[in-house]
Amino acid sequence: MKRSSSLAFVLSIIVSVLAGCSGVPNGSGGGGGGSQTGNLVLTMTSKPALSLTNVSVLGANVGITGITLNPSTGNAVAVTLNPTVYPVDLSRLQSDSAFLATVTLPAGTYSSATITFSAPVLTIDNESGGTLNGNCPSGSSCQIVLTAGSAQVTTTPFPITLTDGQTAGVSLNLDLNTALTLANNSLALDFSAINAATASILPRAGTATGLDLVEDFVGKVTATSSTSITVTASNGISLQLKLPSSLVIEDPQGLCPALTAACLVANQTIVSVNAGVNSDGTLTLFSADLLDATPLDEVEGTVVQTGVSGQTVVVVSNKVVSSGNNTLALANSGDIFLVNFNNPTFIVDTDEFFNNASLPASSLTTLFTSETDLVDGQDVMVRVTSATGTASTRDQALTTNQVRLRFTRTTGMVQTVSGNAISLSNIPFIPFITNPLADTITGVTSFDGVTDVNSLTAGQNVSIRALLLNNSPFSFYATKVRVQP
Repeated sequence: MKRSSSLAFVLSIIVSVLAGCSGVPNGSGGGGGGSQTGNLVLTMTSKPALSLTNVSVLGANVGITGITLNPSTGNAVAVTLNPTVYPVDLSRLQSDSAFLATVTLPAGTYSSATITFSAPVLTIDNESGGTLNGNCPSGSSCQIVLTAGSAQVTTTPFPITLTDGQTAGVSLNLDLNTALTLANNSLALDFSAINAATASILPRAGTATGLDLVEDFVGKVTATSSTSITVTASNGISLQLKLPSSLVIEDPQGLCPALTAACLVANQTIVSVNAGVNSDGTLTLFSADLLDATPLDEVEGTVVQTGVSGQTVVVVSNKVVSSGNNTLALANSGDIFLVNFNNPTFIVDTDEFFNNASLPASSLTTLFTSETDLVDGQDVMVRVTSATGTASTRDQALTTNQVRLRFTRTTGMVQTVSGNAISLSNIPFIPFITNPLADTITGVTSFDGVTDVNSLTAGQNVSIRALLLNNSPFSFYATKVRVQP
């Protein structure tokens, strides 16, 4: 889909990483084999590509086809993934973490990890002045399929010793800024590049409890009990979540005034959940944001403005399909949809800001009421009334009657910190004239890599998950701030 080059700005990819286990000592000794076992918790995060010029990565999707832990002696141990090809959206993982697995391993020392990947699919906005990879003209948004590969992680914290009965966590990070290169009008991703994949021990600084957080996981409630719920995303990933003694239900649309577990109806309720990864490798639900009380057709993704009234473009990150529409059923993360407006309502999903005294809903909802409030880089969920086309013919289009503002992921460099506000520079793709301010909210905004906003320093690259609002004192209202390594 063609865009005016005047709209070109660079949106950084949110790069994926495996986040993981806590309390794993380094050491030496035998590994793999024997009757003694321990448990390893694996999650995933990412670092986006920050150094591309005039090329914005709007989506970066890949499947993990295998993970093995390699002992100092003995046979490698394969991690069982479900689904077996585990889909990850690297753009979202620049601020968030994906839970991969809790696996039982023979006690011993592991010298490295190997991760294998399917062919990654990048969705880019190309304003480079040249045609990239032979099929992506300058001034257009398009998909590029790159080469599958594998990454070997051998640096600290490896070697890792897992003792009998221990549950630990390791975070593996895929650094797209290292792995992704652009030369001679060709994008390439080398998973095997030095330090493309790294690891760290969990929990990271700022994690309040447990090993890690899984945030904004969108899906349908597919099972409930008195002690847990299961949420299943459109990509086939299911998470079983323990119910806490005090459950937080966020309901900015007033779908279920009870605000209790009774609002979470199996095979009906669509939610965005935040969960903690416990020290035993299980998950506990922190909060559930009610998106729909009954399944409807929804597509979520990044806004790319067309400059034409009555329409925009969305690069898909999530979907919910209830009608059986073939276009939606076959759509994947990273697909590009032309969105046509049919007199839509505009609403804000306040999510963690629901009923927050420090940030009243009126501070947000009044700033997103019409098409004129849309800007490049916003994350929106559009309710679909019709959809046609295919990715192969590059004519996917949908019509919507509701546009819901959700949380943008992006990365920038800290310039100043004043009170709760962070001034950021080098924000790609989004059309800022001056350095934008990101507001952090006490009691809501979580931090990753630092303990609080006052621990941030100028020059650090931080990834945020935030509501992006135009014509506001703060461009971003952040629910997450992660310091990139």
